[in-house]
Amino acid sequence: MRQLAVAAPARGQGLGLALLRQAFAEFLRRGRPAVGLAVDAENSTGATRLYGRAGMRVLRRFDRYTKELRLEPARS
Repeated sequence: MRQLAVAAPARGQGLGLALLRQAFAEFLRRGRPAVGLAVDAENSTGATRLYGRAGMRVLRRFDRYTKELRLEPARS
């Protein structure tokens, strides 16, 4: 499994937590005693709260820098 998501209209009903718990059980059944994921810390869907409720903890945080590049007229 690479992605897990709940459609916006279905959020807030416990589906995300149930999906995570099911995935955790399957990973454990397959011999994986630990799992990890990456998430945008500023995610507005409540994903970070969900992961905390599922018993996950932050291992490390990263800053990602971006810059929009634009062509500028040549100077003479």
